[in-house]
Amino acid sequence: MRKVFALMLLILPAIAFSQIDTAFMQRLKAMESGEMLKTDTTSPPNDAFTRKIKKLREEKSGLSIELVMQIKIKEEKEKDKSRPAEYYDKLLEEMTTGETSRLLENCLVNMYRESYTEKEVDQLRKFYKTSAGKKMNTEFIMLIARSVKDAEQLMKLAMTKLDGKKGF
Repeated sequence: MRKVFALMLLILPAIAFSQIDTAFMQRLKAMESGEMLKTDTTSPPNDAFTRKIKKLREEKSGLSIELVMQIKIKEEKEKDKSRPAEYYDKLLEEMTTGETSRLLENCLVNMYRESYTEKEVDQLRKFYKTSAGKKMNTEFIMLIARSVKDAEQLMKLAMTKLDGKKGF
């Protein structure tokens, strides 16, 4: 699963490649430089918009940051022999039900509030209730994983082609 997670991180820019514009590139560069990596754990307002975001996140199954974190913790537990298994059990508990879980939820809600309007959240909730939205929930992670795998194979072919040319 670690490969899937890493591949997802690599594929997201590739998915957007065909739609790259100046604004997208600026946002991507800002993220890489750390300008966008300021964690906002402040409690979001307890308003209708926040409640809609939380409801959207509940209704949207499939891949979530919580699932990715659970996978990552499980991988680390299997790999790390310097800490007892109980350490990772407690870490998982903290990330899923502890104070850190609440802070993570605050971060996510704040990101949604920055990225979407209330109307867009309403539209997303409606979409995820449709058959296409339900299918997106179940199929998207596999599409990403397969896309990354295919892209890796094609990149290896391109590298072999370039290696065969003189001047490199």
